[in-house]
Amino acid sequence: MMRLVLMVMAGVTMAACGPPNPNPDGGVLPDGGELVAPLELTTLDESGAPIPLTGDAFAIPGSQGGFHVNVNYALPEGGVGEVTFEHRVVRASDDKLVSTGTRQWDLGLFRVSTWASPTPVNVFMCPTPVGIDVIDRELLFTVKAKDAMGRVLAAGTARATFRCGPNAGSYCSNICKG
Repeated sequence: MMRLVLMVMAGVTMAACGPPNPNPDGGVLPDGGELVAPLELTTLDESGAPIPLTGDAFAIPGSQGGFHVNVNYALPEGGVGEVTFEHRVVRASDDKLVSTGTRQWDLGLFRVSTWASPTPVNVFMCPTPVGIDVIDRELLFTVKAKDAMGRVLAAGTARATFRCGPNAGSYCSNICKG
């Protein structure tokens, strides 16, 4: 009988002390439906200040002749250790894949309360695969932050319309139209 009482008490204690909701206000539901912390996506304005990744996203010339969009990642709820950020960009109209990639940052041995990428991530946009036009198209950016065990810690999405812009020239128009 004493064993039964101890087992019931242990079960009640474990249920009451279960893992806290990482973001009681909502958060993002990634694949699998798990509630995770928010991950913010920003870009830079002309003066270099971070702004939300919405509206127009202008092409940034790359060193090998392609074009990118600079994206900054922010974890408002912080993190610890090695974190892998996986991005996926699709055309919003038909879910055609435009870009995927990963970046890793070490957030340190001790949990930080907030974190932002020290440099922008150059998300490759074009040249695009044949038939995948991105110019003046709304794109859906999805980023997931994962810990060393592959568990999703945070996720975020943003929608922006890719533009060649005044500094990209006609070359952008030629290689980014699929």
